[in-house]
Amino acid sequence: MNLDFLREGARPVDLRNVRWPGKLTLLVTAPHPDDFDAIGVTLRYLADQGHELHVLVAETGSGIDKVYGAGMTQAERTRLRVMEQTGSFRYFGLQEGSYRFLALDNAADDQVADTAGNRQILEKIVRDIRPDMLFMPHGNDTNRAHRAMYAMMKTIAASVEWPVAMMMNSDVKTVEMRKDFYLAFDERQAQWKSRLLRYHDSQH
Repeated sequence: MNLDFLREGARPVDLRNVRWPGKLTLLVTAPHPDDFDAIGVTLRYLADQGHELHVLVAETGSGIDKVYGAGMTQAERTRLRVMEQTGSFRYFGLQEGSYRFLALDNAADDQVADTAGNRQILEKIVRDIRPDMLFMPHGNDTNRAHRAMYAMMKTIAASVEWPVAMMMNSDVKTVEMRKDFYLAFDERQAQWKSRLLRYHDSQH
């Protein structure tokens, strides 16, 4: 699909004002459970517009509050975070076939690493799904796993034979980024997002 429509308008562009040419295939690549939820309102809007949404989540047990996770094994931590994200997906309304958890190679801190093996796994999935738009954290970020996922997806996006737009998320750990698109939301949507985030109980 020709993606020139994304260049229209003065920056930053409200996503509600984008003239979508038809149904697009969207792929979210999350280096942690809960990265999806950080842009949940935006993704809900895009799904409601009829776009096809797919999500990949790297499995990790990192990030659990120390007191909350006291006595838990690494495997138990990972299962807990997968369970929390699955609950969030169900509340969001995603069908099981629309998301998957990936047991990728993790670094010593149990967060996804930028490796040739991980890139190969991710590229195969990207080629199977053939997304028009990729959503991921920005590379200019203090979190190493965010930087790793960005680097892998940037390489993959440059290697495929069809046009694909990279949509980097502004996260609380993003150092700085250019804002090209935004989607403002009201109190009702803020409450919905808070319910989505509360599924990640181990993070509070």
